[in-house]
Amino acid sequence: MDLGRTWHRAAGQLLAGEGWLEVRVRREGISCRIDLMADVPVEIKTGASPPPADIRAERPEHVEQLAMYCALLGQSTGRLVHIAVTNGRTSGVRATDVRFGELGPMVDAMRSRESALLEAIDRGRSDGLPRCRWFGRGCEFQEARTCDCRGDERLGDATLDDQVRSLTERTEIAERWQRLLGSAPEEPPTLGRYRELVYPRRAFFDLRPGAPVEREEPSTSVPRPPDLFDRLLGTVESGPVGEVRQLSARWEVPAEEEVVGFRGAPFLLRTSRAGARIPAAEVVARFPQYALELGFRCAATGTSIGRVIVGYERAEVDADRLHVLELRFNPVAGFARLASERARRLRAALSNGAPGDLDPCPAWMFTTCPYRDECGCGAGASRSQR
Repeated sequence: MDLGRTWHRAAGQLLAGEGWLEVRVRREGISCRIDLMADVPVEIKTGASPPPADIRAERPEHVEQLAMYCALLGQSTGRLVHIAVTNGRTSGVRATDVRFGELGPMVDAMRSRESALLEAIDRGRSDGLPRCRWFGRGCEFQEARTCDCRGDERLGDATLDDQVRSLTERTEIAERWQRLLGSAPEEPPTLGRYRELVYPRRAFFDLRPGAPVEREEPSTSVPRPPDLFDRLLGTVESGPVGEVRQLSARWEVPAEEEVVGFRGAPFLLRTSRAGARIPAAEVVARFPQYALELGFRCAATGTSIGRVIVGYERAEVDADRLHVLELRFNPVAGFARLASERARRLRAALSNGAPGDLDPCPAWMFTTCPYRDECGCGAGASRSQR
C-alpha cells in the first residue's frame, strides 16, 4: 500500500497533462474518487507484481470498481491501468479499455449492495454480506478477529462483471505512460501534512524521534450519523464532474495529502462552533490559520485565488449555517517562501532536537495541547499566523 501511494503521487504529477486528477464524484449518497479523468475515467493500480494477464479472472474487483465509476458518470467505457514497479522503477504498464453494457442494472447492483451493507450495519452483524475479496490477503479486520468471516461465504452477485462487453488493450497508452513515469522520486517529501507548516512547533513534538505513534485499530463500532462536515462535503462533491478534483502542484507538497480544488482553485472545508456567522472582513483576523494553510496550497499550485467553505454548527437559522469565502493572495509567492523557510526550520529543529526557533502555536491551542508543559509556547502563545 505504501508503494501504491508513492506511485500514485508520482503518476499524478507526471501525468497531469493527461486529464483531471483525483476527480471527486458523488451521486445520491454514493461517492467515488477517480484517479484520472481523461477521455474516459481511468483507475490506476500499482504493485510489485506484473500486470495481470487476465484482468477479469485475476482482479475482478478492479473491473467492478471501474464499472461503478462508469455507472455513476453515465459512461459506458472506462480504463484500467496497471503499473508494476521493480526496484524503484516502472517494470511494466498495461492499459485496458473496458466497455460495459447497460448502466441501469449496474446502478441497481450498487444500490442492492448499499442496502445490504446498511442493513448489516443496523443489525451490527456482517454475516449476511458476501465474502470479501480481501479474505486471506492481509485483511486487518480478519487478522484482528473483529470480523466473523470464515472464507466459505457466498460470492457477491456477478451483475457488474456480466455487463462487460469488451476488453481492449491500449498498447500505445501503456508505452507512453512507461516513458513518462520513468522512476519514482528517490526521496519522499519531508513533510506529511500542511498542518505541519501551519503549526510547526506542534509538528516538532509530533514528529520528533521517540514520539508516540498513533495507530488506528480496526473497530466494530457503528458509524455515526453524518455530521455537518459530512453533509457539507457531500454537497460539494455532488456538483458537475471535474468541479472537485486534485490540482497539479508546482513544488513539493506534503506526502500524505494533495491539494484539492473546487472550480480550479484550492479550497478548505471547515466547521466552526462559533455562535454566529463571522463577518467576511473579520475572518482572516479571527481564523488566520484558514488563510495561512490556503496560502500554502495556492503557492504550491501556482494559483492566486483560494476558497474556504465554513459550516457553523451553532447557527440558529440555516441562512447563517454556510459561509463561502474567496481569498485572493497578492503576491502568492510570499507563501511559497514562507513554506520553504518553515520546512527548513522544522527539519533543523528535528535534527538538533531544539524547537526554540520554531513559531509558537496560537493561544487557542494551548489549553488542550498535550505538550504544553514542555513546549515553551506559554498560554499567551504567539501572533505567528498574523
